[in-house]
Amino acid sequence: MKKNKIPELPTIELTTPELQRKRELMSKEVQQIIINESRGLIDLIDAYAKSSFQARNLGQAAHLYHKQSLSPTGIIWSLAGSLFGAGLRQITIDAIRNNLVDVLVCTGALFEQDMLEALGHKHYVCSPEQDDQELQSLSIDRVYDHLLDEMGLRQVDLTFKKIASEIPEGHYSSREFMEFTGKWMSNAQGVSNSVMQAAYEKKVPIFIPAINDSSIGIGLAMHQNRKQNTMSIDSIKDLRELAYLKSKCGDTGLIVVGGGVPKNYSQDAVVAAEMLGYKVDKHKFGIQISTADVRDGGLSGSTLKEAISWGKNDKEIEEVMVWGEATVYFSLLIGYVHQKLRDKRRKGRQFTNIFKSK
Repeated sequence: MKKNKIPELPTIELTTPELQRKRELMSKEVQQIIINESRGLIDLIDAYAKSSFQARNLGQAAHLYHKQSLSPTGIIWSLAGSLFGAGLRQITIDAIRNNLVDVLVCTGALFEQDMLEALGHKHYVCSPEQDDQELQSLSIDRVYDHLLDEMGLRQVDLTFKKIASEIPEGHYSSREFMEFTGKWMSNAQGVSNSVMQAAYEKKVPIFIPAINDSSIGIGLAMHQNRKQNTMSIDSIKDLRELAYLKSKCGDTGLIVVGGGVPKNYSQDAVVAAEMLGYKVDKHKFGIQISTADVRDGGLSGSTLKEAISWGKNDKEIEEVMVWGEATVYFSLLIGYVHQKLRDKRRKGRQFTNIFKSK
């Protein structure tokens, strides 16, 4: 049987330098992702790094995170969004316990979600098309495609109020309050494991720069409403503490999920430290996972390279932007690094100790 003949390859006239440049640009092939040869998550992400689009970005981010984990570089997580309620809470607990992170800078909502589950409540699957009027009548709250009990959330408010009532009068940073909360929870009867508890035990400081915008803020407001002499959160102390931490911890890098206040706060630590008279190095590496658009000028979509112009990140920062949704990409990223470090456990930096000697 006669075989089909493929047309001849078209040609184009190029100069010798142009031919050389063309060969240079086309010297590294995109590798196909072969699932028959994949023996697990590590093989899959390694294959991603040789492919294209966001798979390549994720693979490169995983390799960068793993490389930096083998160095003494301090790793700062900056987290925003309904991550813990969406299924990333246990990943965060496991990462803390396996020394994959040294500092948490987050939104307060994450820790109302953490506390909710620690008290024995859950987040429940629903449709995004759920009738919200019906939910209100049943005291059920919705976050896109999952639900939580409003009464459970009010128990969270009351728990933070109770914790605040056991703290002596004074002005505290969010870090100090979260450290006290982690200690309180480690001694609380009937409380299951939590991010706050794990962070306290592993000496991982937690900063919540917009702590008022959460159940924590509501609990503290309730506490202050009942007493004259109370504890309160000093947000400027937060800034001073993170600047001091940056001045003492050496090289640092960022893992950013989402954006907003936590992202800016983590990066601003460098500028704040400089303005307070500390000698500091700028962030050396960064990984960001975001679905936000860069074109509106908002922090959630801005690249980590943009912060070079502000003096927050090093001019030669190693950075990878992963444009995608966190429940998919963050879990794969952390899963890869966790498995790679299984035989060579990373040593935690225990940055909470920096404040003990201050």
